[in-house]
Amino acid sequence: MINIVLLGFLATFLYTPYGYLIQKGNNIRSFSLQLIFSLIILSFFSLVLNFLTPLSKLVCSLFILVSLVLIVKFRHIFLTTKYLIFCFLSSIIIFLLIASSNVYRPDAGLYHLPFINILNQEKIIFGLSNLHFRYGHISIIQYTSAIFNNIIFQDKGINFPAALIAVSVILNFLSNLNIKLKNKQFDFHFFILFSLILFIFYKINRFSEYGNDAPTHLLMFLLISEIVKNFKISNSSKFSNLFLLSLFIIMNKIILLFSILFPLILFFNKKNKINILELKNIFIFIFVFFWFLKNILISGCILYPVKITCFNYFQWTDAKKTEEVSIENEAWAKGWPDYRKEDVKLTQKEYSKNFNWVSTWGKNHFFKILKIILPYILFLTIILFIVKSKTLKVPQEKYIKYLIYISVLGTIMWIYKVPVFRYGYSYLIILISLIFSYFAQSFKYKENSGSIFKASILLLATIFILKNTNRIIFENKEYYDYPWPKIYSMDENNEPKMHNFSYIDGKKIYYTENDYCMYGLSPCGLSTSGIKHRKIKGYSLIYKPLN
Repeated sequence: MINIVLLGFLATFLYTPYGYLIQKGNNIRSFSLQLIFSLIILSFFSLVLNFLTPLSKLVCSLFILVSLVLIVKFRHIFLTTKYLIFCFLSSIIIFLLIASSNVYRPDAGLYHLPFINILNQEKIIFGLSNLHFRYGHISIIQYTSAIFNNIIFQDKGINFPAALIAVSVILNFLSNLNIKLKNKQFDFHFFILFSLILFIFYKINRFSEYGNDAPTHLLMFLLISEIVKNFKISNSSKFSNLFLLSLFIIMNKIILLFSILFPLILFFNKKNKINILELKNIFIFIFVFFWFLKNILISGCILYPVKITCFNYFQWTDAKKTEEVSIENEAWAKGWPDYRKEDVKLTQKEYSKNFNWVSTWGKNHFFKILKIILPYILFLTIILFIVKSKTLKVPQEKYIKYLIYISVLGTIMWIYKVPVFRYGYSYLIILISLIFSYFAQSFKYKENSGSIFKASILLLATIFILKNTNRIIFENKEYYDYPWPKIYSMDENNEPKMHNFSYIDGKKIYYTENDYCMYGLSPCGLSTSGIKHRKIKGYSLIYKPLN
């Protein structure tokens, strides 16, 4: 198990310096932001490089050499006690999260891990979504994971990015809270931090439940915190950073599209001098361009499976399948599995329209959301009543209302389109946090309030630690590659599988009987039935001939 701690330390130590190119500073708050921006930068290079070459161990290892150069160049930042403490704290949280853990099932086995594997072994494949439709709406974090497979970390490295995002947000929030508690600064930002860190420890505490969703919601929490923190002191550089962060969020979860509106709130403060033509924004434009180009080359659509964004004249575009996936995704998110247990009278398309889904969803998944949200709201309310002394007249900033409006719009869109909790809960939690903070800043607090706030954080942090420690101690220790996350098989023993394969026009393509390719043999998909393959100037093209 010491290997996880050691490699977790190295992952933080080696890759955080990339973020210094965007975010300056030499304290834990700055290091945590640097780590986030380093992951974004690495994702960009991973994305662009895959147009030219597989992300092999050798290619990915080159980034270690660059990071060593950065460490030496900025040694006054990265060879200091502060930075080493940050890396040590990071390694402990990484260990708690990933030791003896499962990956997010079944999605990881279906397409997260297989796609990372394809990135490591193949340069971009035209029409890859024809091998597995879920490859069409992959998240940018799969690219981040792929670049961590190098000569030091090997394929174990692909587990680190999601954990590093959690580490960054947790340490950033705790560091900011510590400063505010020392100064007894119970302002709006304090309560945003306080309410969000409680939810993180309460609900986002198991690596096996992360997938693509939890890291993205954590980034949403960080985004709202940074906007509140910097509203009055923002500049062009800060705006560009937050705009880049919001785009990274959207590249992970398109349902979080409204996150792009949060940085625009900075424009409402006339004291902020923001120039949207700053040089850094050119990097953002290039990043977005390559992301959309990747989408088109893989699926034939700018945003898969949104049919209206597809180009039907490409050989690899499967318009019929795209529409089927779109209808099925929305229906399942709205409770179709529960509806089909009854006397089914509607098609999936009809079920999703005209609020036909509300009754079924309301009797099932809605109560699951309430079971999560109500204890959280109750806990926040109890704490507030314990610590408040009297009400004050505190002038409310207009931008807070704008943040609330955006959160309401995001929550409505999430519930209307894909009302599964894991898809869009950051909208709802941010909305609750904003409302809580809006009222909480209007109170004067008792002398012992700081101690109660600290005790509340410590209580939830203890639950976070105990839940993960319990898994580490009592998990089966006999599985393959223990104690690393189980990335090779859906079975408890994690033994790598030998998949079936077919040669399609000279290309060896794997498929499985149970649909779980996991991480191992590549490229792997649902089936090779009906697909064709050909080479175009060194690139593979997978397509389905028109009937």
